Amino acid sequence: MDFGIALATSTESWKAVKRAEELGFSHAWFYDTQLLNPDVFMGMTMAAMHTSRIRLGTGVLIPSNRIEPVTANALATLNKLAPGRIDFGVGTGFTGRRTMGLKAITLERMKIYIERVQRLLLGETITWDFEGHTRDIAFLNPDFGLINIDDPVHVTGLEAGKRGGVGPVYRVGNFHKGTEAVVVRILIFGVGNSLVIRHTTGQPDFDS
Repeated sequence: MDFGIALATSTESWKAVKRAEELGFSHAWFYDTQLLNPDVFMGMTMAAMHTSRIRLGTGVLIPSNRIEPVTANALATLNKLAPGRIDFGVGTGFTGRRTMGLKAITLERMKIYIERVQRLLLGETITWDFEGHTRDIAFLNPDFGLINIDDPVHVTGLEAGKRGGVGPVYRVGNFHKGTEAVVVRILIFGVGNSLVIRHTTGQPDFDS
């Protein structure tokens, strides 16, 4: 069993993540809440530059806030700084969209977004519709070594809920090409300004 932390992203988040790594935590998840907290990728970049083992993930990124190629490019850049340690946590949106007076997006829209970002990170060409037009897009020069799409970025879709009145429980379905999907059930316990997360494996269950 692994334990991780989740943080409301700040310019000081890297200090908590560095300490968490020293204490043996396996993951650090960064909130993506514009207009409320600093930028998630800025916080993750600083953490990547001050750690060497702990996994770093968006917890969670909201699809409507960034188009797919922008998200893929940011994750591939982080993967250059922290090879193989990046997790793409993505959700339908709650606080991140509420700051703009919006409701959550649909689960189907989230799944399409995940697939497109994942395929870009796998070096594939995708068919992408934007501003009324459909185009084929891909990373143009990954062989230059400016980004990293060689080491895997773990992709997870997350949905929050409650089970039996026992606190917030997050359902996470992992999307890995060529491997069996798993789900991680995360129980969250408040610890100061951070959250301690217990990771256990189970079966994918987005529809129940």
